[in-house]
Amino acid sequence: MASARPPRRGPLDRIRSAGLGLRLFLGFLLVLAFTLGVSAAVFTQLLGGYREAIDRQELQSVANTIAVDISRSLARAQPPREIAERIRALAEDTETIVLLLNYEGHILDGFEPYREIRGRRLPVSWTDVSKSQGADGWYHTELALGERRQPALARVLVTYEARSVKDAIILAVTFADNRPNAAVADLAARLLLSGIAGIAAASLLALILSRSLVRPLRDLTGVVAAFGRDSYDARAAESGPSQVRELAAAFNRMAQRVGDNERAMRGFIADVSHELRTPLTSIRGFSQALLDGTVTSTERRQHSLGVIQQETQRMLRMVEQLLDLSRLESGQVRLQLSEVDPAELLRHVEELFSPRAADKGLQLRRAVAPDAPTIRADHDRLVQVLANLLDNALRHTNTGHIELRAQRDGDALLLQVEDTGAGIPPERLPHLFDRFYQSPDRSGPGAGLGLAISQEIIRAHQGQISAQSTPLTATTITIRLP
Repeated sequence: MASARPPRRGPLDRIRSAGLGLRLFLGFLLVLAFTLGVSAAVFTQLLGGYREAIDRQELQSVANTIAVDISRSLARAQPPREIAERIRALAEDTETIVLLLNYEGHILDGFEPYREIRGRRLPVSWTDVSKSQGADGWYHTELALGERRQPALARVLVTYEARSVKDAIILAVTFADNRPNAAVADLAARLLLSGIAGIAAASLLALILSRSLVRPLRDLTGVVAAFGRDSYDARAAESGPSQVRELAAAFNRMAQRVGDNERAMRGFIADVSHELRTPLTSIRGFSQALLDGTVTSTERRQHSLGVIQQETQRMLRMVEQLLDLSRLESGQVRLQLSEVDPAELLRHVEELFSPRAADKGLQLRRAVAPDAPTIRADHDRLVQVLANLLDNALRHTNTGHIELRAQRDGDALLLQVEDTGAGIPPERLPHLFDRFYQSPDRSGPGAGLGLAISQEIIRAHQGQISAQSTPLTATTITIRLP
């Protein structure tokens, strides 16, 4: 079966699929062509009036010369034949049509280098000329001797033999219809050269502009193409037009987030692998000892099984925390909102942790301001957050007290957990809420996920959580909930 031929692409299809640089260049040229077309149309209109004014001015100068010459010849009573040859020579030299009319406008004789028009009647009579003669002595009119109407001048040519109006002779002068206008032609030629030079300059400028606009986009395309090939550090140069700069800045922000997420994911995998390696190693060792028969006594067997159970529960807690953290970060957890009274919330948490605090000889205090506002929140999730904070405080505080506080902060509720423990060094505070972060001197169970989960819960409530600490003195965790 023959394969179908692809449809033929027309010029418009090729332009649409062309590169941005070519399309910009063609767009500039299109605008230039349109502008030149409009300018040419306007210029043509203006040139028509300009040419007519020049023609009339030049025609009057030529007509005056011809009229004076003919009047002198008549005054000297030259033979008619010589006068006719003189008029013909003047018509040829000045590229004009010279007509002699009777008082009714009938052509008595015509002198021009291209054709004979004797016998025709023109709309120029003695009455018209005598009544409408201008201050310059000429009657201004238009004659259609050829394909178009053109300006003409007429006046009564006084002869010494004229005895009545019927004997009067009218002189009419107009330009030949194919006579070039030197001034207009020169002006048109200059304008044409200027237009060609303008088109060349504009085309060069359009090429430069299109390339300058496309270059930042081409550079950005190169950066985008290189991004993600095991390298997330590529950044685009924020140069060029404002829109391109905004696009490059947006890409750089996105690249920063993607790079941070990629590093966080790799760190997360490494942290999970590290945290799971210890319990799995313990489980493997003790289970292998049980299988090999190395452990023979009932007491040691029970101890081995107890370790396996503890490590298994530790892994289960870690997996549950990881799943909880993942759901919180992805927004899959739906908060069960209700009216939460800060006084009741802190009282409940205090009751949960009072026995542990008493066992360590610590004072667990509670301070609720009278104007502390009631908020809409997930009560159980807030208990989870405060439980994580109190658990850490009890773990790192050996003497003194731990205080729970609630107070108003504008329209928001401020919750604080303050302890008199060893404090946190300033360089560790930025990492306090990172996943799997643990203090180097930490002892006891846990995978370092509690504070990360607490931060995500507070974020889900549109709130903020922060830590302030003075080494060897105290640590305060502050929660702000709208």
